[in-house]
Amino acid sequence: MSKVNIYLAGPIFGTTGPEANDWRNDMTNRLRPYGINCISPLRCEPIVGERYDTQYDDPCFGTGKAIVSKNFLDVQACSMALVYMPKPPAVDELAAIIERLKGLPKVLADIVGLSVDGDDDVKSILDDVKTLERLAVLSPQRSVGTIGELSWCKALSKPVAVVSDDPLVKRHPFFEEQAGWWLDNLDEAERLIVGLWKDYVR
Repeated sequence: MSKVNIYLAGPIFGTTGPEANDWRNDMTNRLRPYGINCISPLRCEPIVGERYDTQYDDPCFGTGKAIVSKNFLDVQACSMALVYMPKPPAVDELAAIIERLKGLPKVLADIVGLSVDGDDDVKSILDDVKTLERLAVLSPQRSVGTIGELSWCKALSKPVAVVSDDPLVKRHPFFEEQAGWWLDNLDEAERLIVGLWKDYVR
């Protein structure tokens, strides 16, 4: 029987414990019955405070060099990487604000009689809405480290599957060109991984 290890890559920095761990624990539980092992980069890294940080006071696992060295070790040792990159919550929060702002010119027109089409103040508001729409896609924190892990996988000829609903991730060349599979959800990831690896652990 061969050992199959799946590296679970995805956002850590700035996430809460459940945001970082729930999906990893879920995939571990899903794949265990097939004899497929999952490796979490967080197995040695405790959360300090309410959110994960990139450095904390621990010479074994808390320095930048220690984190990168451990993650590289894991990528080298694993059979495949599953990259989970959900859309950051801030994207939807900004989208809700944008939708409310889109209705503001009409409200102003109704209250103070401004022209939605001709008034410079209204045009300025509409320009701000367009700027916010752009920032909603580009600005929220993504996982920079995951891009590094994805590139390690490519260099080491490790297969990679990406699960993401994030429009920026979907069109970023480092994700688009280095991933072997693009999937919509973790159910598809489970089906893929079991289909690829179950015969290797018999």
